[in-house]
Amino acid sequence: MAGLDLSPQLLRAVRTRLLADPALRPLVGDRVREAVSAREEWPFLRVDPPEVSPYEAQGWRGCACRLTVHAFLRGARGLGPVQELLATVAAALDEADLALARGELLWLSHERSLVLPEPLGPGSWHGVARFGAVAAETV
Repeated sequence: MAGLDLSPQLLRAVRTRLLADPALRPLVGDRVREAVSAREEWPFLRVDPPEVSPYEAQGWRGCACRLTVHAFLRGARGLGPVQELLATVAAALDEADLALARGELLWLSHERSLVLPEPLGPGSWHGVARFGAVAAETV
Protein backbone atom coordinates (compact mmCIF):
# COMPACT_ATOMS: atom_id res chain seq x y z
CA MET A 1 0.00 0.00 0.00
CA ALA A 2 1.38 3.43 -0.92
CA GLY A 3 1.64 6.31 1.50
CA LEU A 4 -0.80 9.19 1.54
CA ASP A 5 0.51 12.74 1.11
CA LEU A 6 -1.01 14.84 3.87
CA SER A 7 1.71 17.51 3.62
CA PRO A 8 -0.63 20.26 2.31
CA GLN A 9 -2.75 19.87 5.45
CA LEU A 10 0.38 19.87 7.63
CA LEU A 11 1.76 22.99 5.94
CA ARG A 12 -1.53 24.83 6.42
CA ALA A 13 -1.70 23.85 10.11
CA VAL A 14 1.92 24.87 10.75
CA ARG A 15 1.46 28.26 9.12
CA THR A 16 -1.77 28.80 11.08
CA ARG A 17 0.02 27.94 14.35
CA LEU A 18 2.91 30.31 13.61
CA LEU A 19 0.52 33.15 12.75
CA ALA A 20 -1.49 32.58 15.94
CA ASP A 21 1.43 32.16 18.35
CA PRO A 22 1.38 35.01 20.90
CA ALA A 23 5.17 34.92 21.42
CA LEU A 24 5.86 35.20 17.66
CA ARG A 25 3.38 38.00 16.98
CA PRO A 26 5.55 40.79 18.46
CA LEU A 27 8.59 39.44 16.58
CA VAL A 28 7.19 39.01 13.03
CA GLY A 29 3.58 40.22 13.12
CA ASP A 30 1.62 38.49 10.37
CA ARG A 31 4.69 38.03 8.14
CA VAL A 32 4.63 34.22 7.91
CA ARG A 33 4.88 33.35 4.24
CA GLU A 34 5.15 30.42 1.86
CA ALA A 35 6.55 32.73 -0.82
CA VAL A 36 8.12 36.16 -0.39
CA SER A 37 8.73 39.10 -2.65
CA ALA A 38 11.98 41.03 -2.99
CA ARG A 39 10.31 43.89 -1.09
CA GLU A 40 9.24 41.80 1.92
CA GLU A 41 9.25 43.70 5.20
CA TRP A 42 11.78 42.26 7.68
CA PRO A 43 11.70 40.37 10.02
CA PHE A 44 9.64 37.56 8.53
CA LEU A 45 9.29 33.78 8.42
CA ARG A 46 9.13 31.62 5.30
CA VAL A 47 7.76 28.08 5.52
CA ASP A 48 9.00 25.79 2.74
CA PRO A 49 6.91 22.99 1.23
CA PRO A 50 7.69 19.82 3.21
CA GLU A 51 9.91 17.02 1.94
CA VAL A 52 7.63 13.97 1.91
CA SER A 53 8.12 10.22 2.12
CA PRO A 54 5.54 7.45 2.55
CA TYR A 55 4.62 6.35 6.07
CA GLU A 56 2.91 3.09 6.89
CA ALA A 57 2.34 1.44 10.25
CA GLN A 58 -0.20 -1.08 11.42
CA GLY A 59 -3.53 0.63 10.93
CA TRP A 60 -2.02 3.89 9.62
CA ARG A 61 -1.19 5.29 6.20
CA GLY A 62 0.25 8.72 5.56
CA CYS A 63 3.54 10.54 5.21
CA ALA A 64 6.70 11.40 7.07
CA CYS A 65 7.67 15.02 6.46
CA ARG A 66 10.70 17.23 6.89
CA LEU A 67 9.59 20.80 7.37
CA THR A 68 11.84 23.87 7.15
CA VAL A 69 11.05 27.30 8.58
CA HIS A 70 13.35 30.17 7.59
CA ALA A 71 13.68 33.27 9.77
CA PHE A 72 15.01 36.50 8.27
CA LEU A 73 16.08 39.36 10.51
CA ARG A 74 17.90 42.62 9.79
CA GLY A 75 19.58 45.22 11.96
CA ALA A 76 21.06 42.98 14.67
CA ARG A 77 24.74 43.26 15.54
CA GLY A 78 24.92 39.78 17.02
CA LEU A 79 23.28 36.37 16.85
CA GLY A 80 21.00 36.88 19.85
CA PRO A 81 17.87 38.24 18.12
CA VAL A 82 17.79 35.64 15.33
CA GLN A 83 18.50 32.86 17.86
CA GLU A 84 15.59 34.14 19.95
CA LEU A 85 13.36 34.13 16.88
CA LEU A 86 14.35 30.54 16.02
CA ALA A 87 13.81 29.42 19.63
CA THR A 88 10.34 30.97 19.55
CA VAL A 89 9.53 29.13 16.30
CA ALA A 90 10.78 25.86 17.84
CA ALA A 91 8.70 26.42 20.99
CA ALA A 92 5.58 27.09 18.89
CA LEU A 93 5.92 23.89 16.84
CA ASP A 94 7.86 21.31 18.85
CA GLU A 95 5.44 18.59 19.99
CA ALA A 96 2.52 20.78 18.92
CA ASP A 97 -0.89 19.14 18.73
CA LEU A 98 -2.10 20.57 15.43
CA ALA A 99 -5.47 19.76 13.93
CA LEU A 100 -5.30 18.76 10.27
CA ALA A 101 -8.15 19.13 7.79
CA ARG A 102 -7.59 15.47 6.88
CA GLY A 103 -5.80 12.80 8.91
CA GLU A 104 -3.99 13.25 12.19
CA LEU A 105 -0.65 14.66 13.18
CA LEU A 106 1.04 11.78 14.99
CA TRP A 107 4.10 13.80 15.96
CA LEU A 108 6.01 16.97 15.18
CA SER A 109 9.46 17.61 16.62
CA HIS A 110 12.21 20.18 16.31
CA GLU A 111 15.34 18.51 14.92
CA ARG A 112 17.87 21.33 14.63
CA SER A 113 18.43 25.01 13.95
CA LEU A 114 21.17 26.90 12.13
CA VAL A 115 22.03 30.59 11.87
CA LEU A 116 23.81 32.08 8.85
CA PRO A 117 24.80 35.63 7.99
CA GLU A 118 22.58 36.93 5.21
CA PRO A 119 24.59 38.39 2.29
CA LEU A 120 22.56 41.62 2.31
CA GLY A 121 25.13 43.19 4.61
CA PRO A 122 26.14 43.48 8.25
CA GLY A 123 23.37 42.84 10.71
CA SER A 124 21.28 40.69 8.33
CA TRP A 125 20.64 37.13 9.47
CA HIS A 126 19.04 33.97 8.09
CA GLY A 127 17.94 31.31 10.56
CA VAL A 128 16.84 27.82 9.56
CA ALA A 129 14.75 25.55 11.79
CA ARG A 130 14.14 21.93 10.74
CA PHE A 131 11.28 19.76 11.97
CA GLY A 132 10.26 16.16 11.47
CA ALA A 133 6.61 15.12 11.43
CA VAL A 134 4.32 12.21 10.67
CA ALA A 135 0.76 12.75 9.46
CA ALA A 136 -1.50 9.77 8.81
CA GLU A 137 -5.01 8.45 8.82
CA THR A 138 -6.38 5.12 9.93
CA VAL A 139 -6.95 2.47 7.31
